[in-house]
Parts: sequence; C-alpha cells; structure tokens
Amino acid sequence: MKTGIITGTGKGIGLSTLKLLLKNKYKIISITKTKTKEVDRLFKDKNFIKNIYHPLGDNLLEDKKLVHEIYKKHKIDFMVCNAGVRHRDSIQKMNLEKRSYTLNVNFHSNVVIIEEFLKYFKKKKTSTSIVCISSIVGNLGFKDLSSYASSKMALEGFLKSVAVEYARKNVRINLIAPGFIKSSYYNNFIKKQKNLNKWIIGRTPMGRWGKPDEVSNVIEFLISEKSSYITGSTIYVDGGWNVS
Repeated sequence: MKTGIITGTGKGIGLSTLKLLLKNKYKIISITKTKTKEVDRLFKDKNFIKNIYHPLGDNLLEDKKLVHEIYKKHKIDFMVCNAGVRHRDSIQKMNLEKRSYTLNVNFHSNVVIIEEFLKYFKKKKTSTSIVCISSIVGNLGFKDLSSYASSKMALEGFLKSVAVEYARKNVRINLIAPGFIKSSYYNNFIKKQKNLNKWIIGRTPMGRWGKPDEVSNVIEFLISEKSSYITGSTIYVDGGWNVS
C-alpha cells in the first residue's frame, strides 16, 4: 500500500486524483490552499492520513519546512505536484510582481519540495515516482499567458534534467500536460467565452473538453509499477491538440 503527497487537492484535477487514489486504497497526505466541504468529507476515509491547508509559493522557506516535517514522519512512495496558478495578461500589462508570483507557485515551490524530497529519498533508498502537472500552453504558447507558459516550461526543463540524474536511483519523474479540462473554471468559461469555447471545440481533434478523471487516471498509471520503464516523459492528455 503506497503512501504519497498530492498538492492542490481543493478542486479540479487535484480533487479528482485525491478521490481516485483514496478509492484505490493509497494512503494520502494532501496539501491545498482551498478549503472545501468535499475535501473535509473525504478526510473521513481511513487512508486519508493528513490534510494540510497551506498556500504553496507564498513563502518558499515555509514550503521546504512543511515537506521536511512530512518526510521525517512518513515513508513517502510518490508525490503528485498539481498545485498551480494561471495568470492571464498581455505582455504590456505584465509586471514583475505578477510574473514572480506565477513562477513561485508553478515552478519554485515545486523545485523546493522535490529537492527536499530527494534529500530524504537518498537516506531511505526506496523507489518512488514523482508526477508534475504541466500544460499544453508551455510547449505551444498562448496569447496573454506568457508567464504561465514560462513557468510550465521551466518546470519541464528542471524535471527532465532531474529525471536523468536520478534514473539509476529508482526515482522516476514524469509530467502530464493537460489540454482543456473541465476544471473549476469550466462552467463560468463556457458562459462568458462562447466564441472562444467554439474555437476550442473546433481546434481539438476529439471535439470536446477533457474530464478531470481522464487526467487522474494517467497520474495513477505513472505512480504505479505499470509505468516502471517511463521517466523523463511528458504525456499529453489533450484530445489530440498537441499533434493537430
């Protein structure tokens, strides 16, 4: 029975992953800044070890301290780094404060907690899997999402390098790049952005948005032994967007 950490479990892909892994008897420690009744309800599950309300990226030293305390008390077999923010603004309206916040949450906080985990891992000498959520935006580029795209590409570059460095140490590190997923913003988006939504549907070869569980199923695959020969990869879950 594997024990792992999932970040950003309050909604969307993170919440879907939390539900799936608890259902399949994984032991979970959750880190989220979003307080929801659904997460509180799931906490009744005997395999839900701990739920920590903490905004990753606000204070990197606190992020490091938080995961250090977790690693001291628990044998961690996997980590799912899902927490992230998306800031939409034109390059003319962008400023250092906005860009720094996006990078801190999407890139620097993940670097800090993964580096801390790898220190712990070297002591324990046990195999593990790290899965991080990237995005099709990083690889393809989208209007008004330069900071978001930059943060995701920085994360991919870091993780692919670490995957090579730790490949012979029983650590597998992979990324998932979702396309347009019916996350928490979906209903509001399709009401206010009807023309854009029409374009998205037409641009996606499968002709629809993805569902959060279509991403969480891939996450479970990557933390399982079924993916034991996969590391340093970015898997696109985007309905064919990346290849069309």
